[in-house]
Amino acid sequence: MKARFTITNRLIVGFGILLLATLLNGILTYSTLNESQDLNEKILTNYNPSAASLQELTTMVNNSYMLTKNWVFIEKQPDTPDKKKLIEIHQIGFPALKEEITKLSQKWEPGLKNEVDSLLNVIGNQLFVEQKSIIDLLQSFESYDDFMVIVEVTPKVEEGGTVTILANEILNSLAIIQTNMDNQAKDINIQMSDSFRWFQKFILFAILLVAIFVLGAAYFTTRSIVFPIMKLKEFLLTMTRGVLPKEKMETNNDEIGDMASALNLYIENMRRTSEFAVEIGKGNYDTKFEALSEEDMLGNALIEMRQNLKQAVDQGKERARVDEIRNWVTKGLADFGDILRQNSDNMDRLSKSVMNRLIDYIGANQGAMYILNELDERSPYFEMKSAIAYGREKFMKRNFEMKEGLVGRCAFEKLPVYLKEIPGNYIHLTSGLGTAEPDFLLLVPLVFNDKVLGVIELASFTPIETYQTEFIISLGENIASTISNVRINEQTKHLLEESKLRGDELSAQEEELRQNMEELQATQEEAARREMEMLNTIDAINNTLGTIEIDRHGNINSVNDNFLAKTRLDAGSLIGKSFQEFFAGNELLEKLYVEIWSGLHIGESGSMTTNFITTDAELWFRHTFTPFKNKNGELNKVIDLIVDISDQKHLEKELENIRLHSR
Repeated sequence: MKARFTITNRLIVGFGILLLATLLNGILTYSTLNESQDLNEKILTNYNPSAASLQELTTMVNNSYMLTKNWVFIEKQPDTPDKKKLIEIHQIGFPALKEEITKLSQKWEPGLKNEVDSLLNVIGNQLFVEQKSIIDLLQSFESYDDFMVIVEVTPKVEEGGTVTILANEILNSLAIIQTNMDNQAKDINIQMSDSFRWFQKFILFAILLVAIFVLGAAYFTTRSIVFPIMKLKEFLLTMTRGVLPKEKMETNNDEIGDMASALNLYIENMRRTSEFAVEIGKGNYDTKFEALSEEDMLGNALIEMRQNLKQAVDQGKERARVDEIRNWVTKGLADFGDILRQNSDNMDRLSKSVMNRLIDYIGANQGAMYILNELDERSPYFEMKSAIAYGREKFMKRNFEMKEGLVGRCAFEKLPVYLKEIPGNYIHLTSGLGTAEPDFLLLVPLVFNDKVLGVIELASFTPIETYQTEFIISLGENIASTISNVRINEQTKHLLEESKLRGDELSAQEEELRQNMEELQATQEEAARREMEMLNTIDAINNTLGTIEIDRHGNINSVNDNFLAKTRLDAGSLIGKSFQEFFAGNELLEKLYVEIWSGLHIGESGSMTTNFITTDAELWFRHTFTPFKNKNGELNKVIDLIVDISDQKHLEKELENIRLHSR
């Protein structure tokens, strides 16, 4: 076995030679230090305090900036330690440091002194002023809830804000000043170097003598220890920069050789690990890699990270897909909700609008909507209301009875039908979409209150996804509800037309009565001659209608028996009271009556409708007010002719109840 000349032995030899050189150097250095004392004092009394003060100023500016950001974003409570610290910097720390730097700058060069004075002015008059404005705006906890305050102060401390820009500019300027200060120190060191030159000349001869001894020891030490260590250092420094050396270190039969072998192995393992990390970064999570050992923290961590990243990517894709589907469904329901509301009065327009949008939204090629036709209750059938193919309306007529074809089967079972891998001509033979032969067919029943009101049929050359089917089923409930409403509206419209005819008849009677009253008013001038005739006419009216006589002040003079019998009121409780008390508390009727009464004073007739609730019935009356004037043209009294329209009102309520119940 080859003998090992260990590093210990090499160091003893090398350091023996170095010890001699060190003793000689120490003696000569002692004399040199005495000569450089003046220069050192200059550094200690001026440069070091100045550099420390500038560094403290840099720290203070940076701290004030960070504390200001904390004041805005974190510290909402008043009088926190950080807030007190920021105020202390403004009120105590900066003024004291400014005074200290000002004193030290008296010994600096004029240019450097002016730069520092200008910078201190910027800090005190600009940066701290901006920070003080933020402090003043955010003095209380409530001010953090003030939106206008937050909008004003937040941009100042964010990236690109005035406070951030000022702080960065000040810190950059301080760095430049410190660099200048370092340059001055270098100049002083140069002066010290000049002072040593005479020393170098003095000991030159001694060096030449010692060199003979030192060179021998140095050559031996350098070749056997220093060179390998320097190479090892070079490798390690390269690795500290994150670079793995491509070449391997040479190995010797000593401790340094052992270290070189271990380092070569480490570099190789790190190269494998880094390549694995790169593959992970590229998203290649299936790359093979094994940890160096169970204790390999980096390798095991990378393996775990690969697994976590792979799971995160898979979960992220799934979440994105779920969110996309949710947004798609939400938007679709909103869009179709608008379509249903806008076309809720016409069945044909409703079916065409829905199918046009649905085919486009689902990405289908063809589609049709069938509506249940129950005109013949004994043989109802599903009638094609709209058919759309490739974006164009197809004018087709196709009907299906219950259980007939796919449409009838879907309606009978009240369940969706989804076909794929359809045989040739299957769609043409059994559905209503024509001769095109797509690969996928979906039928969805339109069910409302457990009754099928229609069927939607969609054909596509691409598969219809499950979420699309669920969306159509959900939408089908809304469509069925709208179809039901359209039917009810059509029925209601028919009943309202009948009600309108009856109302027109009552209006004609009312007009006839109004004309009679006008004739009575025209004959008022001949009252003396025709008074008996008018009384007979009024008696005849009293036998068929309710009448109330109202004086010019709006109080009731008389009420006929017919009205009292219907309302079951006593004449004594009405005569002398204001007619307006009939609808006290109803602002709309009171306002209308005031408008009618104003018209009566100028000779205009008026009418209104009131309701009256007895112990066993709710009555509705139509009042027609006719004015009577005296010989001076002033209002003398008003006759209110009352028609009972309770039957008409009750009919209208029944129609409304039918419509609501059908929903």
